[in-house]
Amino acid sequence: MKHKKVQMLSLVTLVVFTLSLAISRVSAMPVQATDTIVIGTSDKVTKLDPADAYDYFSSNVLVQITHGLMEMPVGSTDAVKGPIVSWNNVSADATVYFFNLKSDILFSDGSAFNATAMKWNLDRAMALNGDPGFLLSDVISTNEVINNTLLKITLSSPDATFLQRLTYTVAWPVSPNGPLAVDTISGDPDHIPIGLGPYKITTWTKDTEMILEPNTNYFGDAPKNVKVILKFYSTASTLLVALESGEVDVAHRIFGPNEIDVIKDNPAVKWATKDTAGIRYLLFNVEAETDVNVRRAVAAAIDRLELSTVVFNNLNEPLHSMVPSIFSSSTDSFDAGPQQSWVEGNMSLSGYSTSNKYEMDLWYTPSHYGSTEADVAQLIQAQLVGTDYFDVTLEAAEWSTYLDQLGTMNLFLLGWWFDYPDPSNYVDPFVGAGAFSMGTNYSSATMDGYIDTMLTDPDSADRAAATVNAQNLMATDVPCVPLFTMLKQFIAYQPDVSGVVLEPSENLHYNSIELVEVGTTTTDDTTGSEPVTTTTEEDDGAPGFELATVLMTMVVMGTLVAGLKRKRR
Repeated sequence: MKHKKVQMLSLVTLVVFTLSLAISRVSAMPVQATDTIVIGTSDKVTKLDPADAYDYFSSNVLVQITHGLMEMPVGSTDAVKGPIVSWNNVSADATVYFFNLKSDILFSDGSAFNATAMKWNLDRAMALNGDPGFLLSDVISTNEVINNTLLKITLSSPDATFLQRLTYTVAWPVSPNGPLAVDTISGDPDHIPIGLGPYKITTWTKDTEMILEPNTNYFGDAPKNVKVILKFYSTASTLLVALESGEVDVAHRIFGPNEIDVIKDNPAVKWATKDTAGIRYLLFNVEAETDVNVRRAVAAAIDRLELSTVVFNNLNEPLHSMVPSIFSSSTDSFDAGPQQSWVEGNMSLSGYSTSNKYEMDLWYTPSHYGSTEADVAQLIQAQLVGTDYFDVTLEAAEWSTYLDQLGTMNLFLLGWWFDYPDPSNYVDPFVGAGAFSMGTNYSSATMDGYIDTMLTDPDSADRAAATVNAQNLMATDVPCVPLFTMLKQFIAYQPDVSGVVLEPSENLHYNSIELVEVGTTTTDDTTGSEPVTTTTEEDDGAPGFELATVLMTMVVMGTLVAGLKRKRR
């Protein structure tokens, strides 16, 4: 009798183990996301109209809610893909493109996406001619609907960057039936665009909060979270407090060197960093600052190394060309400064002296580029005044007002991330024929010729030579003065956050971010950073099989227990 009891207990143990294993396998199966992710930023969304959104954070939000004809694949800037295109074809003379659009794609409001909707978006962006509109209007002649899924785009001339241009959000569609179905540009928070992406925006209180929820009509994989709450902070220091207190899960843009040092010294916070293609520079409105000698003197007075050392703790690099060194055709067209003798020589040519100083205003925006911007402006002011030839007054305006004043400010600070990864994108937007929205009001037939070669010449050597020539001409005419590279991309997050990936394109994709148990295996996905937490899922069998195992085990247990009870009787 004892032997039978031992056998029975062994069987019970085996069944219990099998049951626990099966239940644990069921709990490991992919389940619907339940996490709300709070992302904090000290950056701003100025407007969500793709026809006019031309700042980083506005475009990054648009990336969450729609898709483009062409996009840069995650992790790459060397290729393009078409998530809403089944194929595209180009004519032999490279002026006619056909895009076959995938069928059965819906906007988040349930309305159909088709060639007519895509043509409407492209035509609207070109007609309204917002800040990024030239990316399309400079190269596109006509857009034509062939049928419901076939769109024909004819270029005014061949353009080597055309598909790359389409990766910028100015070419990304929103519903023609939505709030932006108007003939004017809108930055109104009530005019929330309806797109094709993994999210839809349900609430937007400007400069305060934005809520994104999954788009149930999305054609791709659902986000790994059920909601993203964007919280906007006035300064990097208040964003840092929100991170350290746990008020936000992810802090993304814009931390300065001091905040970065604090975060790196905090073992309770994870962080990641990646190289950037961003640059900082001064721009002249050459219609107001018409004296090229004065512009050359300003360029000669700048001490770039001092700016990088004093303001940024050497976390960036001095910049001597508008085309950064990530491109092989970059050349240091601006000499290292300061060059006091050049300042004196150029100012003397225009009749200025230490007793007859040149008066000028220097504009900056105090928060858009982080907490260091006032320091940058003040140090440049000191460098110019220190030559004894300039009397400089600082002027400041918040970002939305600052953008409205482009073209009227005489000397002002700006920053740039590429629209698409080509050296022409560091030249054309500032000094090309269609680039007046950047505020330089510069015009040069010679420069336009260089840009035309950069964009259209099939010979790579010719394009590279034109790029060098364009950089040298910018150093001669000085419509702009390169200063330094931006700080590397930097993002900080709580230990239980997974799926944070910094991209070469600098877009942060929210749909991969989720919460996990602390201690999950990590994979280093960045350069010179803390590991980025990632998770993997294994599929060892169909969910039905796992569930059947649990049910079968429960039946066996029930039978076994019943048998034991009968014997006890």
